[in-house]
Amino acid sequence: MSDHAVREEAIIATALELAETRGVAGVTTAALARNLEFTEAALYRYFPSKGAIIAATLRHLGNRLFATMMLELMPEAVGHGHAIHSQLERHIQRFTLKSGLLVELLLCAAGGREQELQATGCDFLQRYGERMAEYFRQLHTLEQLASTVPASELSRLWICQLLGGFVLARLAREPWNPVRHPGFEAFIATLKTSRAAVGR
Repeated sequence: MSDHAVREEAIIATALELAETRGVAGVTTAALARNLEFTEAALYRYFPSKGAIIAATLRHLGNRLFATMMLELMPEAVGHGHAIHSQLERHIQRFTLKSGLLVELLLCAAGGREQELQATGCDFLQRYGERMAEYFRQLHTLEQLASTVPASELSRLWICQLLGGFVLARLAREPWNPVRHPGFEAFIATLKTSRAAVGR
């Protein structure tokens, strides 16, 4: 790995630490430079803007999530005693890591003005939506879902309850537990899974 790539990774790791302890707003070029013992000007050799650093951080967390999805969401295992509910519950807990930082970064991308950050958020949601739709499509094919709602619509509903639950918890200044949020149970009810799939 080149020295340039090593330093980029160090910047992303430091941005993650700052975002986790101070929130995304705490990821400033001054704080990054101080923690990395760089000058602020030196940061711009690796990333053109603060938004680009946030975008790289979002990509990093997103790639980690995608890597785990294949292990957590296995439609073919549903008929072997692994309930859909349990698979989705395990998966959604990934979003709570680092105090919901992945969702916070997505909201930052949605409200940001930098094109790269917005594009990164949009790309993540598109890829994530496609993967969730494929999961639900496979469940339909395996006849593990009684629901007639199309897989793409189930994917959109899943993302809406996930993001909506996070926003409501943040606005109410309450801890975010997506599994205990009414939206999660409402989504599970929408699936109307077969008795065999629901059993834990």
